Amino acid sequence: KMGNNLLVQEIDKAGGIDFSRPVLLGYSGISDALLLKYIEDSRHIWEGKLKEIRYTTVGSVIGTHAGPGAVVVAFFKNQYNAEQNSSD
Repeated sequence: KMGNNLLVQEIDKAGGIDFSRPVLLGYSGISDALLLKYIEDSRHIWEGKLKEIRYTTVGSVIGTHAGPGAVVVAFFKNQYNAEQNSSD
């Protein structure tokens, strides 16, 4: 749960997600259960903005470093929100 909160905080700190560009989630290990829980817990980020949430397993280099159960989000930051946040 704490890692999920940190991931949401990092997305917010980046200015949010630019949903007009590709977004991909990933997970390490043999089960996607933690990723599916993250998607459900952070529904407010995705709901109404993506037709489908695409995800895949992460590669062995990241997976070995992060260990099983890691959740990752690859996205382009929302430039408009990022510029507003930097001027605050």
